[in-house]
Amino acid sequence: MLINLWYVAEWSDTVKDEPVHVRMLGQDFVLYRDTRGKVHCLSDVCLHRGGSLSHGWTRGDCVACPYHGWRFNNEGRVTLVPSEGEDFTPPDRARIDAYPTQEAYGMIWVFLGDAPEEERFPLPEFPEYDDPNWKALTDEWHWKSEAARVVENGIDIAHASFVHPVFGMEATAQENHIVSIEKTDYYGKSENLQYPPQFKENWLRKRMRKERQPTVTKPEWYLNGMTVRIQIDINPKMSIIMFDANTPVDEHNTRTFATQLRSFFKADFFDKGSRKRLRKIFAEDTAIIERAAPNYLPERLMNEMSVKDDKFMST
Repeated sequence: MLINLWYVAEWSDTVKDEPVHVRMLGQDFVLYRDTRGKVHCLSDVCLHRGGSLSHGWTRGDCVACPYHGWRFNNEGRVTLVPSEGEDFTPPDRARIDAYPTQEAYGMIWVFLGDAPEEERFPLPEFPEYDDPNWKALTDEWHWKSEAARVVENGIDIAHASFVHPVFGMEATAQENHIVSIEKTDYYGKSENLQYPPQFKENWLRKRMRKERQPTVTKPEWYLNGMTVRIQIDINPKMSIIMFDANTPVDEHNTRTFATQLRSFFKADFFDKGSRKRLRKIFAEDTAIIERAAPNYLPERLMNEMSVKDDKFMST
């Protein structure tokens, strides 16, 4: 699991008046809002007798432990030990770890590491998030798999021909190809042409895409949030964007915070069908990823055999 990155800890609207427990990278954390509404993240272990702060309560700009009432401020410092009285000054060592936070795209991002602010990579780009020309819905998914495996699956275009019938078919697998690739130290993106089948559900969806009509697919990955972003241009007037932040719960479990945008059928009426199809895709990937071996990505790609369709993941 990678450190010195921003990870999504929780949805913004989940953290309100009470502390919230989250688990990331095998560690437990508490999220809470101060009196100005800013979210803070601390270690979820009271240094006194190990109480869970996320099961405590907020007091002003502090979070209080449910065991003995010790209060911790936004920097993780103890500000009050009730049994010692208000005149007691806690020693400097009376503190727990605190972590930088920011909110973006309806999510709470926490920086897990010790890199100085000027050396931290920027958050993933998502300019369409609050664009009224796109209709958004959110969902989440739990994988019994290591996060890097989930990310690899998300940017692997070739698997669609075999795993996702709505996006691909075996007969055209050889025709799908990578058009371009761009990479930096902290993100990568590619553009691909694919030849999926015509939609079959009903007459309306059949008109969205003809049989063997090429689809432009643009996957991207970002180290921060272990994020996968995919734009699928079904036709010149209809596109879908998937933005998935994949948080390692531990080395064997991943929590995906998913936001899907569509440029068409923007009435709320269509959300139910969109969510159903989104979860079907997650379930199809889960059936493959949770059985992949080993659970984690190999240290060196030479330990697995790659072909030209794997160029985006392996270069």
